[in-house]
Amino acid sequence: MKIVVVGTGLIGSILVSRLTEHRQEAVAASRASGVDTLTGDGLAQVLAQRDAPAMISRTTGSTACTASTASICALTNLPTAAWRSATHGPS
Repeated sequence: MKIVVVGTGLIGSILVSRLTEHRQEAVAASRASGVDTLTGDGLAQVLAQRDAPAMISRTTGSTACTASTASICALTNLPTAAWRSATHGPS
């Protein structure tokens, strides 16, 4: 199975390692790899040709989303990008 792990902190890194140990194809997605869950940038591209996303991130806010709404923005952007990727391909 091809899984995108959104968030590469302590828990996300452990999850990627464990998935890989169990012969799953795990891809880490973070701002460092060009994926921003708050703005949605890069999500459709990383979700393309993947079977499942795993959201393991702690959001802190940005100019687009305040700290109090950052998690809502990230959780909204993930399924939106998944839908776009599935219906239109990566953009």
